[in-house]
Amino acid sequence: MTNPHSNLIHRAVAHHRRKLFAVTAALCVLLSQPALAENSCEINSVSAVDFGNYNVFSPSNDNGVGSITIRCQGGGSSALVTLSSGQSNSYVSRIMRSGGNALNYNLYTSAARIVVWGDGSGGSSAMSVSKNSTTTLSVFGQIPAGQDVAIGVYSDSITTIINF
Repeated sequence: MTNPHSNLIHRAVAHHRRKLFAVTAALCVLLSQPALAENSCEINSVSAVDFGNYNVFSPSNDNGVGSITIRCQGGGSSALVTLSSGQSNSYVSRIMRSGGNALNYNLYTSAARIVVWGDGSGGSSAMSVSKNSTTTLSVFGQIPAGQDVAIGVYSDSITTIINF
């Protein structure tokens, strides 16, 4: 905000909780091997990581869970599922935006929220799925506590890639 009293206005309405969504956009890129021409993987469904309402005064991290359902068939034992870094271009901390405002968050491979789900670079890790099954992978998100952000709907767009 450009209003010099924006902090006062922000504090006056801070008791309202913020609604935040991380939007997961799915794009399936099929990288087939010549000897296994009949292999295929597709994303059947995606549910966004919904963080619900974010309270800037809460001392606790805000967690959310989404999912990606993938159906693979063909030879071989597994395929790797990677997630892009979104608007931040980094796996250290992803960023959701609402206009010019930013809110840090990240996506993880498990409920422990220790290993960042990415493409294997920058300290991130990919997930593995069986090539002969339908698998639902949970996407565990977390917004670190203590971020003083403006009221708004924050979002990011993440691309899912299946490598086999």
